Amino acid sequence: MTDFMLFFLFRLFWALFLGFALTGSLKSTWNAEHGRKGPLWGVRSDNNTVVFLDPLVLPLCIVFYISLCLLFFGWEKSRGYIFSLGVDLFFFISVYFVLVLFLLPALRTRYTARTCATFWVIPVFLFYQPTVIYNYDHLPLPVRPVFYVPRAVIYTLLLVWLGGFALLFAWQVFSHLRFSRMLKTHSHPVEDLEILAIWARVKRDLEIGDLTRPLGLRFSSMIRTPLTIGMYRSNWITYLPERDYSEEEMELIFSHELHHIQRHDTHTKFFLGFVNALGWFHPLVWLAVKKAEEDLELSCDEIVLKDADPSTRKKYAELLLSIAGDGRGYTTCLSASAKTLCYRLKSTVSAREKRLGLPLLFLTIIISSLLMGNVNLSTDRGKMTEVTGLTSADIAEASFYPEGTDHPEAEIPLADPESVSRFLSELEMETYLTSYGEASTADTPTLYGILSETGQSFFLTEDCLTIYEVADHKLSSRQYHVTCPPKWSRITTGPPRTGSAETEDSRK
Repeated sequence: MTDFMLFFLFRLFWALFLGFALTGSLKSTWNAEHGRKGPLWGVRSDNNTVVFLDPLVLPLCIVFYISLCLLFFGWEKSRGYIFSLGVDLFFFISVYFVLVLFLLPALRTRYTARTCATFWVIPVFLFYQPTVIYNYDHLPLPVRPVFYVPRAVIYTLLLVWLGGFALLFAWQVFSHLRFSRMLKTHSHPVEDLEILAIWARVKRDLEIGDLTRPLGLRFSSMIRTPLTIGMYRSNWITYLPERDYSEEEMELIFSHELHHIQRHDTHTKFFLGFVNALGWFHPLVWLAVKKAEEDLELSCDEIVLKDADPSTRKKYAELLLSIAGDGRGYTTCLSASAKTLCYRLKSTVSAREKRLGLPLLFLTIIISSLLMGNVNLSTDRGKMTEVTGLTSADIAEASFYPEGTDHPEAEIPLADPESVSRFLSELEMETYLTSYGEASTADTPTLYGILSETGQSFFLTEDCLTIYEVADHKLSSRQYHVTCPPKWSRITTGPPRTGSAETEDSRK
């Protein structure tokens, strides 16, 4: 079995693991929230109802990976991996969110709001894979599409994108902190014993979630709709507008906000803000994030009204209309602006049964796991000497493996180094901007040789030139994308040599 096949099987195994973990966790939390018995897979020791992984995992993992690389390998050795991670992150999340946006009307028709909300956080689970942490330079990866971008263009786009991302993300955090501070300043604790009794009863009636710790409940004149704010359990606070509510309205409001707390939806809002900043120049990403935020609210509407009669549903719809407002920062609010209320009102008054959609989620995460990281960027197009920085393409010796390096018995020694040098010097190639991974030489036609100028060894396949060098007793490599498959017939001379035991490792 080849290294590539082993790596593919590993990725497939991990994709299956993620699929079972996600669907098992969603089913478990769904049962828990609906009072059904079942394995509490995905419900933590504090009995929150987060599906599989907290959405904060993604931005924290990205920061952790980059910091780890810089700490142990420095900028020079880490920049290829960091650039690759950034490209994968941007391309996959942008494309995925746009696809979900277009499919959302069909998804909302057939599947529960909790299922739709779960679709939006699938990227969180994918970037948790060990294949993201592992150094790609030592893994044989499949052939991936390569997109050429001139160096001046790519660096200009990179600076503009990073600048926009940093500004928008910093503004989000600043706005959230300012809004949170403003609410604390212009609010006061709820002291009405009847309201506090309803608050305590709803927490107790939920029967899920460790909500015995104090959770702040305050009145504020700065808001028009109830909302919950806070990134940690110790500072979660639910704010209520300064107005009178009936007992039934209080129960509905508290049930909605406490489910947000149990699901850590403020963390999901942070993740969605991160995605928005990541694709700040893409208008469809902005729209997709808005729809994802709607699905968070719809999923809480769904669980609040799971056993509600028509009268309660009508009362809930009236409540949404009466307190329409705007949630700022990383907050969850009962009723957003009037523009987003139409679909919520229709869903509220309808009691139509919908599917949980576990098979579709399972299939989506498997396909996404296998497709993630399949984009390459290249730059600096030209002849071999122009791209590699070598003064000549002269070689000291060379051999051709028509069936790959796993078949040394078919090795063809090339007796005319000059013709091979001319062959190499005429090849058009590009420099990889992203970490491509080891070009598989095991079962594909491969040219091996040693450069006269530097003594470095190289392997040339149909789409990749890899030059190896040893520095400080460590083997490293540089890779270049070959734009057109080489015409091997120009260099293959002489009969195959049998009995050779040389392998790719011994050549290196």
